[in-house]
Amino acid sequence: MTSAGGFRSEEHLRCLICLNVFTEPVSIPCGHNFCRSCITDFWASCDVHHCPLCHQTFDKTPHVRVNQELRDDVEAFQRADGNAAQSWKVSCDLCRRRALKSCLVCLVSYCDEHLQPHQSAQALKWHKLMEPVESLKDRVCSKHNKLKDFFCREDQMCICAVCMKDEHATHETVATQDESVARRAEVMRMKAKVDRDVSDKITKEEMMQKSKRHRLLMMQKAKAETETCFGALISSIRLKKVELMKLLEEKQEAAERQEEELIGRLQLEIDSKRRIGAKLEELSNTKDDFQLLQELPSASSSSASTSFDTKVQSFLQVEALRTAVVKTEETFNQQMENIMMDLKGDKPMDSQTVFDDELGRVQQQYAKTVTLDANTAHPALIVSPDRKQVMDGFQKRKVPDNVSRFDCLHYVLGNEGISSGRFYYEVKSISRQTGWEVGVVRESVSKKGINLSLSPEDGCWTLGLYWGQLQANTNPPKILSLSKDLDKIGVFVDYEGGLVSFYDINARALIYSFTGCVFTVRPKVEEGFGNNLFQFRRPCCTVNSVNTKIYPIFRPSFYPLQITAVSRGK
Repeated sequence: MTSAGGFRSEEHLRCLICLNVFTEPVSIPCGHNFCRSCITDFWASCDVHHCPLCHQTFDKTPHVRVNQELRDDVEAFQRADGNAAQSWKVSCDLCRRRALKSCLVCLVSYCDEHLQPHQSAQALKWHKLMEPVESLKDRVCSKHNKLKDFFCREDQMCICAVCMKDEHATHETVATQDESVARRAEVMRMKAKVDRDVSDKITKEEMMQKSKRHRLLMMQKAKAETETCFGALISSIRLKKVELMKLLEEKQEAAERQEEELIGRLQLEIDSKRRIGAKLEELSNTKDDFQLLQELPSASSSSASTSFDTKVQSFLQVEALRTAVVKTEETFNQQMENIMMDLKGDKPMDSQTVFDDELGRVQQQYAKTVTLDANTAHPALIVSPDRKQVMDGFQKRKVPDNVSRFDCLHYVLGNEGISSGRFYYEVKSISRQTGWEVGVVRESVSKKGINLSLSPEDGCWTLGLYWGQLQANTNPPKILSLSKDLDKIGVFVDYEGGLVSFYDINARALIYSFTGCVFTVRPKVEEGFGNNLFQFRRPCCTVNSVNTKIYPIFRPSFYPLQITAVSRGK
């Protein structure tokens, strides 16, 4: 608890011998503070004068001096918080006023007035005084009517001198003051452990809260993706249905036109045949041989006829359609069943696995093998033969010069670049580094001279350590909290999603994410320079944005920076 007045907390204002707020606080040569009466009584009971806290020994009784600053703090604390009122609960046994001290010899509590004989009378000065307490009788052995000045470690109880020589004669016993000093040290150790546990729990709670927020965002994103996927599938099915129905209708209209044409021709032929039949009927009844011979129709006119197929044409193999739809439905249902089984099969979350979901998924699905491109390394950088480690030798070596090599800034790129999709890699041995950078950059990043900006506007998305300070290289840079256990970092890139994320692998926690990243470039054509798309002077025209590759980038120090194999789904 800290007082309203801004002075030290009550814990700092308590004597470590009596555990009460200081009364006449004094400092001893080693620098520790105690109540005057407490340290005086403690040394009176010891053969060797030493500090109860640090155990520094002194050749003779040390000179003590009043700690004025501490005394002022005690008085201010008592005035502000009223904590001294807890002493007022004990009244003087003689006048019922506020007790100032309790005597362990008289077993009486005294106010300031009645305490005077103990401070002036020589016969009473040897009496042991302490802060006023209510339970004086509990400090006296009921069997022998003597103070319980000793502690039995075997029975874990306070005893008197007679008990120590009687039933506790074979037990390990010590003075109560010595045991209390050891107990206070143990209490301090226990309190320190509890404080550490509380701090660890708070850190885990913060991590869980961060994971909860991140999981909520990912869940919302997953729902939106599900809506989009199913909407696209439904739209595709409806579109195919409309196209198929339209094609069937077109086929039906064409067939109907053909049939109408045939029916018209047949009707004309029927009319013609009927006229011929009537003529033949007339000739069959005539008696005039000349007329019969002259008007008999020709055989070709009577036999000519339009041919047509009476078989109904099938425009659609309905069984094939039904089979295709059934197979598509079965495939879709099976895939969805697998997805839902994976989702239902998730283990219940606890404090050990709550951080594994997102990072584990990234590690499992998007981990790529990354190696170093020695042709891009600054001449002072030393790349290992397996192209997995790099360190800074701080002296330029003779290496072939090329357009892709950094000549001033101590960087090296990875061999593997992407212009779409997602990828993930991990780097370790960072905790010993005095300064470093990791991340990704566009392939067009400047490699010559010192005019390399680490800002996203210039195509760089990096995390760096500078003079013990961790920062995300945004514009302006963002200072981040640095974990003492940070020795392995994971880097994840979602090209289409415009995302670059950095993870603390040991803590299984997200360090920082660049969002809304623009990996594509909008080339410009410079006036008077033909079709050189990457000249950036006064443009005469522009073209559409094009994807450009992005590559991992590294800057080590004297200690190696190592690309490690990813432990998938840890």
